Amino acid sequence: MTAITCAKCARRFTPTAEAIQAALAASQGQKHTQLICPHCGKGNKVAPERLKPAARFNRPAPAAPAPPEIPAEPTPPEAPAEPTAEG
Repeated sequence: MTAITCAKCARRFTPTAEAIQAALAASQGQKHTQLICPHCGKGNKVAPERLKPAARFNRPAPAAPAPPEIPAEPTPPEAPAEPTAEG
C-alpha cells in the first residue's frame, strides 16, 4: 500500500487500485502523475516509480463468474390439476 500525504490539507490517503492503474497509464514518459486527494480535492504530484510497487500488489480482482444462461425457449407451464368431485 502506498500512502500519499496531501500537499494542501496534509491528510494521508491511500489511492485505490483503479486510481493507481489509471495514474500509471496516464504517466507514460512523464516524471509525475496527478492523484486527487479524496478529502480536499487537490491534485498531488506523485512519481510513477512510487506507484509501481503498489501496482504489483493491487492487481485487479478477477471478473465475476458469468450468470447461468437462460434457455431461449421458455418451458410451458404445467396445467393445473382438475378438482375431483366427491359426492
